[in-house]
Amino acid sequence: MNLRGHERTEFPQSVRKAAFIRCCKQGTQPGVPQCESCGNVLRSGAIIFEHVIPDGLGGLPVLENCKIHCTVCADIKTHTEDNPRMRKADRVLKRAYGLEPTTRAKIKNRGFPKAPPQRRASAPIRKWKGF
Repeated sequence: MNLRGHERTEFPQSVRKAAFIRCCKQGTQPGVPQCESCGNVLRSGAIIFEHVIPDGLGGLPVLENCKIHCTVCADIKTHTEDNPRMRKADRVLKRAYGLEPTTRAKIKNRGFPKAPPQRRASAPIRKWKGF
């Protein structure tokens, strides 16, 4: 369960079939399934049924809210549109209900002592006895 109160709902089989028929009819090549975003021909295993309005923001699993995308277009839409909107909705809910973590106060201490200034930087280094 997420902050918005429900689990993800997938499209039922009837909606997926209707969306697939729509993408085969509306493309430039009739009868060939094509991405509804870029128009590339879709291969088996590379078809993604994507919510237009994300499910987490109230998008229903109906045909009007279903688009068929290739894997590239689905990733672009998910990472550039859906995820930022979902994160913002989570931030708004957390702020509205006081679910944000409290800020921790800094530990107050003296800190480390200051090193003495080096006045003889050009003098030879004498680390070992006998030199």
